[in-house]
Amino acid sequence: MAERERVCIALSEPTAELIERYADFDEEGYIAKFQIINEELIGALRQAAEWLQEGFMSNERLSEVWSRENPCEHCADREGCTITCRRKHSFDKEVYGGLLCGTLPAAHQLQWGTKSVKNDLYLRVRLESEGRLCFERSCGYLAGVVVADKKGKVRIEGKSLKLRPWSAALYTMFVLHPEGLTLASLAGEHKKEFLKIYANISQSEVKVARLREQLEDEKRLSHLLNNKLSELNTQLSSQGVGEKFLVRPLQPKANNKPFSIPYLQR
Repeated sequence: MAERERVCIALSEPTAELIERYADFDEEGYIAKFQIINEELIGALRQAAEWLQEGFMSNERLSEVWSRENPCEHCADREGCTITCRRKHSFDKEVYGGLLCGTLPAAHQLQWGTKSVKNDLYLRVRLESEGRLCFERSCGYLAGVVVADKKGKVRIEGKSLKLRPWSAALYTMFVLHPEGLTLASLAGEHKKEFLKIYANISQSEVKVARLREQLEDEKRLSHLLNNKLSELNTQLSSQGVGEKFLVRPLQPKANNKPFSIPYLQR
């Protein structure tokens, strides 16, 4: 299995031994039952949540399980009884134990354009050699969906693409705004967001300063943005991306027309 399809987190020897000794495993070797939840396992689960989010499709979200409030959160005595508090241990077993054993959903895949849940996504967890706790997704990516995060990773229909920083930032903006954007808005109301995304992708203060100058050059701005959009679509097409995933105008004959990814308009 490719490393991008799972994440492995090293555990201390005592915690690894606890799992090996007391956990129940299913026929495929995944943890099916384990109730001794400590802070190290909670930390590992939260790292797994970050890994999930980094690979999320545009229609995937963390489940509400992660935001459940610990009943001891506002308890004045919580510092002195974290080891003996029954309410805390009951909460940890229910929430983190449920996430670890795949009985509570870690994320949801939503219907496009709605907040309705299409699929629940669970963590599948193995204890592997050298005390590594390895997390996988219970279900794969839905066909036809788009991934574009603020670090420049773009994946369409399961295929990872190689885009230049400008193109990756531009495409990410259109994924984050499926309703469509005018090119002028990248230098207007969405300028701050665009610069931030480009900074995360390029990791270069010099390049960010250059982009800021370009967005302020009103005489050349329209030509620049149209060229960059053309470059983006060329890069996508050259890697076999279908027409519905390119960035196209919503209204071909309109002035200052908004652009969008046709697939996300469904």
